[in-house]
Amino acid sequence: MPIKLTRQNQNYRECSLVLGFSSSVSNFSLTLLGEEIKEVISSKGRIIYKEYGDFMFVAHSDLQAGSTAVQAVLRDVGAMFEFLFGTYEYWDEDFFDLKGAQDIISMYFGKITQDPSMVVGGINQIHLDAHIIERIDRLISFLESQDGVCGNGTMLMLGDSCLFSRFDLAETRKILQYNKARPLGASTVRYTPVFCNNAWHNLYMVRINNYILAVLTFIDKSYDSIVRKIDEFRISFVQSRLEIPIEEPPILLRLFAKRETLAMLYHNIQTGHTIFPQLRPGPDVQQKEILNTFWAFFYNASSTLKIPGVAEFSITRDQYRFYARFATDAVSSDSVPSIASETLKNVRAYAV
Repeated sequence: MPIKLTRQNQNYRECSLVLGFSSSVSNFSLTLLGEEIKEVISSKGRIIYKEYGDFMFVAHSDLQAGSTAVQAVLRDVGAMFEFLFGTYEYWDEDFFDLKGAQDIISMYFGKITQDPSMVVGGINQIHLDAHIIERIDRLISFLESQDGVCGNGTMLMLGDSCLFSRFDLAETRKILQYNKARPLGASTVRYTPVFCNNAWHNLYMVRINNYILAVLTFIDKSYDSIVRKIDEFRISFVQSRLEIPIEEPPILLRLFAKRETLAMLYHNIQTGHTIFPQLRPGPDVQQKEILNTFWAFFYNASSTLKIPGVAEFSITRDQYRFYARFATDAVSSDSVPSIASETLKNVRAYAV
């Protein structure tokens, strides 16, 4: 879904999001839940909550933060805690302490505008040529042939982006987000028990030069049981001299769109690949205005595009024009859609 913004002039208040956690549900909330209400809006803000059994995640935001973004954050926070602590059926209010998870919660709310892949349910994926992907796949397949390593349970990361993953999209997103919240830093190995595919596993994060290798093993397998295989992978990976970046490459807006496009977002629903290029250089005040306006329009578009049969959204306000659509190979060639069409072609060439 390509989404783009062209100029307008408005001031928006900066979003302020706070997460609350409650292990008891008030009579008021019970009444709302009985009426299937998940959001409460006042004259100055909105409260959105998501229930997990006897537990409830509550987010409070101002009205400028669209409910789409807040709901996405609550969804990902809940999924992450089930990833780290098991399904909510096993949570117990006497022992379920989230004081040590504040860094993870802060990451979700602090990176919404910088990392819109969280909002749309995607991932930041570094583009690699097909023959390089094939070679990495062979190296990882050999690593996964080790007894005790889960098949299709390995991925390679660079910074906050995915280079290659044999996990499904949901698990890839959770591992990437966990790595963002708690980067490996100067450490070489980290072990974390995680719950996925209805069972507990060991997740090992291993530094290989500038890259992070994530390996999922069965819960009873220690790092010693796979260290030899990982060392062999490290040697083969380095000696293969693959033409891959050693740091996250900048994604520039000029690669995809002409100057009249101020901001754009592309999301492939099937692969999760999300592209949100850096804004063109300019004063901080101007860039903040562009981002605030883009997200305000994005939240409107997200609500509209959920209506069955609606595949296109366009709005003009003062100097800005905004256009969004669920795109197929046939894209309209009129006015702003023609710009989106050209942008989409450039994005698809990059995101193959």
